[in-house]
Amino acid sequence: MNHEVWKSFAANEVSHSMAHYLTTIQDLRESRGYARVSDVAKDLDVTKGSVSVQIKHLKEKGFVTEDQNRFLTLTSLGESVAQEVTYSRGVLIQFIKDVLGIRPELAEVEACKMEHLLSHETSSKLLGFVQLLQSDDPDATKLLRRFKTFQFSCPTLEECKSCVEQCLIEFEPCRHDGGDQRR
Repeated sequence: MNHEVWKSFAANEVSHSMAHYLTTIQDLRESRGYARVSDVAKDLDVTKGSVSVQIKHLKEKGFVTEDQNRFLTLTSLGESVAQEVTYSRGVLIQFIKDVLGIRPELAEVEACKMEHLLSHETSSKLLGFVQLLQSDDPDATKLLRRFKTFQFSCPTLEECKSCVEQCLIEFEPCRHDGGDQRR
């Protein structure tokens, strides 16, 4: 992996855990009108001590405030991050479930793994792609139908170490099937 790409990934300001705390606070405030450490702990099924530690970090980063009554509120920055994560999660679930045809439970798990990593630009483009594929456009409908019936048979990574770059990156024919099926 390119060092600049790795550094960019490592520099992501919002971790997976932080994203869940922010969206949980947002959800609790929307559903109950308030969020406290105990509510977040119950909702995430973690200890109050774990929540307190994470809330301290979120406060230090300027994502969360806590008033004298111990009610948690997202700052405008925290609200923005929570909304972006929620947006990306929805886009990813729709893409994974509706386009790739993955069962809903797994689509949600996979989206959860990636939701905090996507830029708004990428999420928006992915949403546009999903919308195009689900539109009445005859070419898009044909492509989506073709993808759902496409029989691809690339070998496992262990079997394909020599050609994985061509199969995945250069869109070359896979050498293991005689080269007649494109990836």
